[in-house]
Amino acid sequence: TVDLGTGDGRFVVSHAASHPDRFVLGVDASADAMRQASRRAPANARFVVAALEALPEELAGVADLVTVQFPWGSLRAAAAGHDPAPAGRIARLIRPGGRLDLLLADGDGNGAGPLDPDAVVAAWRALGLLPIEARPAGLADAVAAHSSWGKRLLRNPRPGRTAWRFRLAGPSAGADGRG
Repeated sequence: TVDLGTGDGRFVVSHAASHPDRFVLGVDASADAMRQASRRAPANARFVVAALEALPEELAGVADLVTVQFPWGSLRAAAAGHDPAPAGRIARLIRPGGRLDLLLADGDGNGAGPLDPDAVVAAWRALGLLPIEARPAGLADAVAAHSSWGKRLLRNPRPGRTAWRFRLAGPSAGADGRG
């Protein structure tokens, strides 16, 4: 599992603890955010400091599951499919038969406008990923993501501040699908 924009790393620590047979990698551009989580991480979890624009090539095609949960800035733009080049970097992480799970805030106050769920799905389709699920996210999604911000957002939603859950299947085994 690769968690992009892992922030404080709580999801990585929890996911690794509940899936001891998986290797879980948290990636974030800020080392400070991940520092405490790295100290309490189980043996099957690690953290890498890297921006989306500089993901290590060694990560290409390694992930059964890539998660991007409540991102902001350029990672949110990529996850929402607004820019195909960085979205392609995300797609390249997924091994054939793998999956991409997104939790995206709508109108999150960081200069991000409303999400068009159909446009998000279309952008990922163009990169060879197929939609499994696209729906408004609920509080249970934020709890499962271990996201404090997501919990605040979805516990007391305001008009124009909602979130969406997208699950997309990566390329089939033997298919190139990496665009």
